[in-house]
Amino acid sequence: MKRLFSPTVVARLVLVALVAFGSAFASISDSNVYAPPNYYTMQPPLNGGSYTDPVFGTSIKRITNALSAISADTGAALPWIENEYSTMSPFNLDNSRLLLVHVSYFGLYDGSGHFLRDLPIEVNASSQPRWSRRDANVFYYIRGNQLRQYNVSTAAISVVHTFSEYGSITGNGESDICFDGDHFVLAGDGRYVFVYQISTDSKGSVFDTGGRGFDSLYITPNDNVTITWYQNGPSRYNGIELFDRNMNFQRQLTQAGGHMDVTRDTNGDEVLIWTNSADPAAISNNGIVKVRLADGHQTTLVTFDWSLAVHVSAPDSSGWAFVETYAPSDPSPTSS
Repeated sequence: MKRLFSPTVVARLVLVALVAFGSAFASISDSNVYAPPNYYTMQPPLNGGSYTDPVFGTSIKRITNALSAISADTGAALPWIENEYSTMSPFNLDNSRLLLVHVSYFGLYDGSGHFLRDLPIEVNASSQPRWSRRDANVFYYIRGNQLRQYNVSTAAISVVHTFSEYGSITGNGESDICFDGDHFVLAGDGRYVFVYQISTDSKGSVFDTGGRGFDSLYITPNDNVTITWYQNGPSRYNGIELFDRNMNFQRQLTQAGGHMDVTRDTNGDEVLIWTNSADPAAISNNGIVKVRLADGHQTTLVTFDWSLAVHVSAPDSSGWAFVETYAPSDPSPTSS
């Protein structure tokens, strides 16, 4: 997860074109490292204040100060406030609202970053809230075996569907709502994976993982599904596998899991943007790799020093992915 002004993590945000560096492409590709000149001395502005990045000239606004905010849950100062994860947007449909995690629950902000209110405690850090792509006032979240929705304008909570056949449902924390705004991939009781369609209130075919351990579920732009298994290797139930929306197995995409996101390439292809650092058959060292879902073809976009780990955010069909690098040892930004 990404934290604002963290003193313990070096973070660099790299904008990566979905075409490998050095290929013929109309946009500018630059693999240089631009280090902040005041990394060790810079003091952030007060909450609500802005500053201009000295390298890129971009205006950056600070919107939280956790240590001065009181937790609605514990009554103590909040140790941190942040976005939930790199693979879902904290902003709503028209960018007028923003969700941020206040450790154990979510806070609601306006599109300029002004705090509005704490959300109900049941919208907690495990509830996986996802903004609707059709109604700017609505987000969906999980409560036990129910998919619920919350209207930020009226504060009304309603049940979208109760999956009574399961004790609990989950999207495993990383999956977003699909591109068409009408489908979720969910797992019942941490085992039975399926696609749910909101508009028809219908549940698709169920895939039984058989008790095999898996890390994440993603729903792709075309409503296909990926499952990332804990086991690495070239066999079934290894690495990242692709299924269609009816949970029919299609192919293995990679031999290992890793931080990733799904999007469309500039030509409309579904692609996975993924770090191959754990791949036993890697095509590059610590690379950010584009994987075409139609056939599993891999293209390295950029590589990083082994001291760096990454998170990946892939906007819709933009031809770009944002890659955040981080290193808990806090090395100098110019060291790798």
